[in-house]
Amino acid sequence: MAVTVEFLSLPNVVNMVGSKTIEIDFTGQTVEELIRQVTEKYGTKVRQFLLDENGRLDMMLKVLCNREEWIQRDQMQRPLKDGDLITIMLLAAGG
Repeated sequence: MAVTVEFLSLPNVVNMVGSKTIEIDFTGQTVEELIRQVTEKYGTKVRQFLLDENGRLDMMLKVLCNREEWIQRDQMQRPLKDGDLITIMLLAAGG
């Protein structure tokens, strides 16, 4: 299935993958498998930006599906379907 992955507020990842948005010929089923496939395709440095030392999505990142549904860290087994848009973004805080 084809899934689009968009990176927001992650300029280092964008530089490593070559674009703010990539299309993946996704062979898995879940959000977690998609992120794993992205890190396997683009290498260790992308993995270090997206995942923590335990292989889970970094706590500073959030995932949005089809610009409508927030996917929490404990919901990474959520199934995806052909044509989904997954946005991975860095949460920024300030004051």
